[in-house]
Amino acid sequence: MPTTKSSSESHAKSSELTIFDVLKQDHEKARYLFDKAQKAGRKEISTLQKLFAQLEEELEIHMEGEERFFYSVLEQNEEMRDKVLQSFEEHQVAKTMLGTFQALAVDDERWMAKMQVLNEIVEHHMQEEEREVFKLARKALGKEQQHEIAVQFQRNKREGRKSSRGASVEG
Repeated sequence: MPTTKSSSESHAKSSELTIFDVLKQDHEKARYLFDKAQKAGRKEISTLQKLFAQLEEELEIHMEGEERFFYSVLEQNEEMRDKVLQSFEEHQVAKTMLGTFQALAVDDERWMAKMQVLNEIVEHHMQEEEREVFKLARKALGKEQQHEIAVQFQRNKREGRKSSRGASVEG
């Protein structure tokens, strides 16, 4: 008789996720959204508006959680400090770039160019994080801490999504 996983077994599997797994999933989602926007092209304005809104929300929630739960812990480690400060600055550049879309219509010829530059900034950051920061952080953080940060990060993401949906309904 075949056995099926109980909910506690599948929960145990998800509870083994580390912050690196969670961040990598977010990075893949951002890559997917950038790719979809690129493929949509300038002609599909409503599709681009939806994709950008989703991408903006994903990036903002991701950066906020990463700063609060991942970088704040790593910043305490002397070996990690310079990399973490650089990561904070890269986030600031991405946030500034996101803000510039407010004053630009999706059908403006500069919109897609701006989207490509944002993609390059974010991709550079994600690659550096995956190749360098994760490697150093794995040494700096124990397995339990990697898991605990993942739990906090995911909880923050769920709460961030709830509050951003509430804000869009009200405002």
